[in-house]
Amino acid sequence: MTRSATKTKILATALALFNNEGEAQISAVDIASVLEMSPGNLYYHYKGKDQIIKALFEDFDAEIRQVLSAPLKDPLAIEDNWIYLYIIFEEIFDFRFFYRNQGELLRRIPELRGPFSRILALKERAAFSLLSTLEDIDKLHFDEGEKGALAGRIAQHFTFWLQYHDLRYGPENNGRGPEKRLIDQGVFMTLIQITPYWTHGEGYAELLSEFASGKID
Repeated sequence: MTRSATKTKILATALALFNNEGEAQISAVDIASVLEMSPGNLYYHYKGKDQIIKALFEDFDAEIRQVLSAPLKDPLAIEDNWIYLYIIFEEIFDFRFFYRNQGELLRRIPELRGPFSRILALKERAAFSLLSTLEDIDKLHFDEGEKGALAGRIAQHFTFWLQYHDLRYGPENNGRGPEKRLIDQGVFMTLIQITPYWTHGEGYAELLSEFASGKID
């Protein structure tokens, strides 16, 4: 079903507010105020903040599934793997309020738990596919069970990357800090997890060095 222009504007405004101010700090009245809309008019379109969150989750679910399905449909070229990691982290960052407050959101809106769990499974499958592609061209070597375990750790990293960063370093004003540097760190920590299984050092050490020195553009 095609959304009206008003619904689209409500969702875009709510997403920006949730991401930048924190979902817990924003009410439906706040969203209406920013839109210069009466709360009653907003309620006509979405019956409360949780209905807006559900609609935003539908958008996130559709987008992240499309991204995560890429290596399952067609193996990625080796140079595309690092770009692919960036795309995943950028997609998560675009809907970061889900990840920064996921425990509370899933408690309050239990209908999201099943879909979110399925996204986690798809993350793990995508990571496994990426690792398998590199293994098939002899860039990675795994002993029995190691590839599946690493895919699970990478999926966990995707999921808890922002929470870890916020707890370790502070929330950087809920995302208004250096976005690129934050995403660089997410990708770098993924590569670090892959490093012990890398069998061909050519180009890879230089890649890690560039990430560590902040030279990646």
